[in-house]
Amino acid sequence: MREAVEVARGLFLQGLPLTGMVDRRLSIDLDLFSRGGLKVLGKIERQDYNVLGARPAISKIERVGLLLGALTRSAFARAA
Repeated sequence: MREAVEVARGLFLQGLPLTGMVDRRLSIDLDLFSRGGLKVLGKIERQDYNVLGARPAISKIERVGLLLGALTRSAFARAA
């Protein structure tokens, strides 16, 4: 599981620059997908890779934070 998490993290990080290459709507979707995935991977690590004992989940508060971050990044990227 540790290796799978590292491979997935690398792919999410590799895909993040795509957010600057597409229209705003898709940019926000890609940002949410990638950063949400990274957050889940962090939770898997914190529970010592035991995904069978408990399902890693993103709370509503964390979802709001991810959305606000994506919107902010998108707004500032377009302004630059």
